[in-house]
Amino acid sequence: MGKAAVITFFVVVAFVIESLLFHLAGRWATPDLELLLVLFFNMYFGIRYGLVTAVLAGTIRDSFSTGTLGVNVCSFIVAAYMTTILKQYIYHMGSRLSRYILILLIITTNAVVHYYLYRALVGALSPGQVFRFVFLPEAVVTLLVAPFVFEGLKKCVSRLFA
Repeated sequence: MGKAAVITFFVVVAFVIESLLFHLAGRWATPDLELLLVLFFNMYFGIRYGLVTAVLAGTIRDSFSTGTLGVNVCSFIVAAYMTTILKQYIYHMGSRLSRYILILLIITTNAVVHYYLYRALVGALSPGQVFRFVFLPEAVVTLLVAPFVFEGLKKCVSRLFA
C-alpha cells in the first residue's frame, strides 16, 4: 500500500475518533489527533508527506465543520512547515522532552493561526476566552495522548513499510 493511501486511512480514522470523542465526552476531552498526524508524518517521512497529511486533514475537517472553509487547511499547512523548521532546532531523536516541547509549540502555532484567521474573517474574538476554552483543553489533552498516538503510529507504519 502506498504512503498516500496509508496517510488517507489514518486521517479518516483520526477524524472519526475525534468526532466520536467530541460527541461522547465533549470539547474538553477531545485531542487534536489530526494535528498529531501532521506532526508524525512530517517527522517520520518528511515535509512532503506532512503537507499531504495537512491538506487531507484540513480538507476533511473543513468539509464537516460549520466554520469558514479553508481555515483548517491553512492552519495545518502552517503547522507542517513550522514542524519542519522547529524540529531542526528543538527535536532530538529519542528525547521525549524535546518531542513534547515541539508538540506544544505546534499546538500553540495552530491555535494562534486559527485565532488570527477567524478574527480576520469573522470579527473580534476574546483572546482570554480562546485561551481558556479552546487552547488550554486542546493542549492538555493532546499532550496527554501524544505518546500513545506516536507509539501506535510507529508500530503500524513500521509494519506497513517493513
